[in-house]
Formats: sequence, C-alpha cells, structure tokens
Amino acid sequence: MSKAKTKLPQFIKSIEATGVNKNVLHAFEQIDRSLFFDPFFKDKIEGTVPIPVGNGEFSDDALLLARMIDILSPNKKWTLLEVGTGSGYSTAILSTLVSKIVTVEFHEKLAKAAKNRLIDNGFFNIKFLAGDCAELDDTAGSFDAAIIYGGCTHSPYAVLNLLKSNGVALFPMGPMHMKQLTFYKNVSLKDDGNPFDRYKFHETGEFPSLRGQYGAANPELNIIVSPQRGEA
Repeated sequence: MSKAKTKLPQFIKSIEATGVNKNVLHAFEQIDRSLFFDPFFKDKIEGTVPIPVGNGEFSDDALLLARMIDILSPNKKWTLLEVGTGSGYSTAILSTLVSKIVTVEFHEKLAKAAKNRLIDNGFFNIKFLAGDCAELDDTAGSFDAAIIYGGCTHSPYAVLNLLKSNGVALFPMGPMHMKQLTFYKNVSLKDDGNPFDRYKFHETGEFPSLRGQYGAANPELNIIVSPQRGEA
C-alpha cells in the first residue's frame, strides 16, 4: 500500500489549517496524491480545488473532503459505504481509517479505473460497485457508516436503510443552489418520536449534484426517512 508520506507540504498545511483531528490529517499524509490524477494536472496536485477525473467529473474539494471525513469520525473497526469513488483518492484515504469499504461510482468507466488504480497500489480492503446508489439493497451488506460526496436534494433512503443500529452517515443535502452538511444517526425512535431527531446539521456550501435519483431536481425538501429495520 502506498503509505509513503506525501511530498506536498503546502497541500498538507492546507488540510491541517481546517482543524481536522490528527487521525484524519495523518490519513491525508499517508496517501500519495499524485497516484490518483492524470499527470497532465500535476500542477494542481499541491492545491485543494477539484481536479478533472474523467467522464466530465471532478474530484472533491480537498478541504471539504477533509471536513466531511472529520465530521464522520471514522472508526478502525467500521465497515463503511462510500458513494462517489471518483478517482479513488478519497477511497484510499478512508481505507486507512476503517476496516472495510464498499465504494459505489455512478460511472462504470471511472469505477473500473479506480479499482485498477487502488488494487495496483496495494489497497485490498475495498469492494467496488458501479451504478446509482438509489438501487442499493440488502445484497450490498450492512454498514457502520456511510459517506456521500455529491449533493442530495432529499434523504438518500437506500443508503440510510443499510446502516446498522446506531450507524451514522454524512452527506450534503438541500435545494439545488445550496447544500448543508447533514449528519444522520440510525437511532431507534419512540412511537411519538420525531424523525428529525436523527439529524444534525452543519455548515452550508455548494456541492456538485449527486448523479442518479437522489441528485435529481426535487421541488420538495424531504428529510424524513422511511422506518428502519425492526421499527413499526
């Protein structure tokens, strides 16, 4: 696995400046960022802005990526579901922070390229899927946590329903022009419980739309999820 400390001091300083915890910062330090982007964009590797990864898609803003991972607070024992493999860079970072990952990429071509790139560089605790995350079902498994990088216009039910009891998820959600980082915890509710109690909202920002059903334009902002397993 490519764990040689990155030779991008300015990039790491930018990540550190976000105030992420030391485990997240260390994960960014361990991954050779240059492995995940076309050499044509080598002048952008030291920066934090999104980089083209193919199929008209871009990498995540590195500062937002660091912030999202920090809010999620990965645990080394977790099995994690990632939506939005992209180049595989975020997947590599997360792979050092959890036990296992299932990562889903909407574009099959990107999914195959990321799989080859990660396996060739020794990342073996990852399972790769291609398609719309809205089509996920029990066959994908159950998860301690999930993270979605693309903006959702409403709750990503298919993903949240795969969380174990007390499992957590983080995703940007809101109207098309502005999203809010949304933390969800799969806790049981009393008969008169409010589904909003499962949610905690963080800062707003602009995120590219998630591909597929949950990123489609939706005039109604609906964050109430369907009953979880074992609930009435």
